Amino acid sequence: MVTRYLWTLDRKDQETRSGLSTENELVAVLEREDLPCVMPADWLFATMKMDMDGNGLAIHASGYGPKTRWKLQLKLVA
Repeated sequence: MVTRYLWTLDRKDQETRSGLSTENELVAVLEREDLPCVMPADWLFATMKMDMDGNGLAIHASGYGPKTRWKLQLKLVA
């Protein structure tokens, strides 16, 4: 069974992106997005997996300057 995640990435002054991806696919997307002020994409994903609540939801938001604001929501679909 392949685990999939429904994700949404909101970035200031950019179109919202979303998708349904496996772990490797999502890490590749995050690497391409080159999010400012963030740890490497695989670390971000691992941290969000650890932070998932009982509903399989995790949210990570950048609090750095107005030009670099972004929010990633991740939901376990299984």
